[in-house]
Amino acid sequence: MNLSRVLSLNEIAEAVKGEIFNNNDIKIKSIVTDSREILESSIYFALKGEIYDGHDFTAQAVENGAIAVVINKDYAFENKNNIAVITVSDTAQAFLDLAKYYKSLFDIKLTVGITGSNGKTTVKEFMHAVLSQKYKARKNEGNFNNEIGLPKTVFNLREDEHALVLEMGMNHLGEITRLSKAGEPGIGVINNIGTNHIENLGSQEGIKKAKFEILDGMSAEASIILNADDPFLYSEKNKTGKREYFFGIDNKSADYIAENISFDYESNESFFEISGVKFKIPVVGLHNVYNAMPAYIAGKLHGLSDELIQAGFNNFENAKMRQNIYEFNGIIIIDDCYNASRESVLVAFDVLCGIAEKTGGYKIAVLSDILEAGEYSKQIHDDIGVAAVEKNIGVYLYGEKSKATVDAIFRHSSGHYDAFYSPDKSDVASIIYGEGLKKGDVILFKASRGMAMETVLEDFKKLF
Repeated sequence: MNLSRVLSLNEIAEAVKGEIFNNNDIKIKSIVTDSREILESSIYFALKGEIYDGHDFTAQAVENGAIAVVINKDYAFENKNNIAVITVSDTAQAFLDLAKYYKSLFDIKLTVGITGSNGKTTVKEFMHAVLSQKYKARKNEGNFNNEIGLPKTVFNLREDEHALVLEMGMNHLGEITRLSKAGEPGIGVINNIGTNHIENLGSQEGIKKAKFEILDGMSAEASIILNADDPFLYSEKNKTGKREYFFGIDNKSADYIAENISFDYESNESFFEISGVKFKIPVVGLHNVYNAMPAYIAGKLHGLSDELIQAGFNNFENAKMRQNIYEFNGIIIIDDCYNASRESVLVAFDVLCGIAEKTGGYKIAVLSDILEAGEYSKQIHDDIGVAAVEKNIGVYLYGEKSKATVDAIFRHSSGHYDAFYSPDKSDVASIIYGEGLKKGDVILFKASRGMAMETVLEDFKKLF
């Protein structure tokens, strides 16, 4: 990343609590984590990932032009070029620490940290769209919501940006604590507590504990926005030590309540009222009303009028492969390939059924495994199968874990149901195409990220 503010090596060493060797008082104009992408006056951070350890590529980074490197103090680096070296206890933590320092150099009026089991990227997009009506705002792009992606977002800050919207993802305890301490949100959002990553965290209580780590980097004056309809979140009312703002639909004790909700599946719009004011968002589904409400609250807390909040909603664009709905050869495609959980599949079924009711077409769900479910895997896949039968959705599946969904479908339907399973996902697209699809039919594509559902969608479209 090219920096809009030049940093001295001394600044960096102090921010990351590191020791400098060969300090020539050099100036750093860019920060890189990939040895192949060295820019002008780059410092290279050797970060350890799931597959590769960046330390193994330190020499290559230097050969490619890095003028300084940050490495773990126990790494034996043969410094043939005699370049500047900063050693630290943990390069990953140093990367976060430098991001925290770098953020402090800018006039950031508002930082929003967003987490939750389902829909946090959509919440981020709504939040950015609304806050951009008052501030020039930066947000994480794509899936830059982890301990590498969040700092990279901060390092891309520009002088005229005064708001920062940071999605915070996690797989294990402790990760959101580190993200929150680096980002220091003035507003935190927890949208819901689902079953994502339950394999790693053991239970929804474990997931709740991990999500509430967002409080760890927030000051006593900060605000936390929580879903009052989620019992795991509402149970923490008056316990967070922050200024609490609850939103909901069913829980009438919430501070902000969405009412008179309706959907137009033809125009892909949802309508609702808050405090008697009507709002419209350019995406359908009850879950998206929930996803929009934190942005409304943040807007209100920072002085935005209802008109400006609606203008922000009008500018909302969903992220790639997240409930993108479009027509293809007369067929309605719901591209929701990016990720999946039990909860997100069930709400996607509602959208699928709502659209098909309007078009009069056949309902099809192309599904695959829900990953990181651990001992809950069979129950989660069973629940999806039962829901498909109850909603009369034709189901096409691949993946080892999805066998449980097929079994549940046939148990629940007495063995007579339109369901197809293949261990080889390359079969799925051609089988669907061979069903003789007609105009108005609606197909949902959804699975966990590791199942690469988008390739099935691509194969399907190539058949026309």
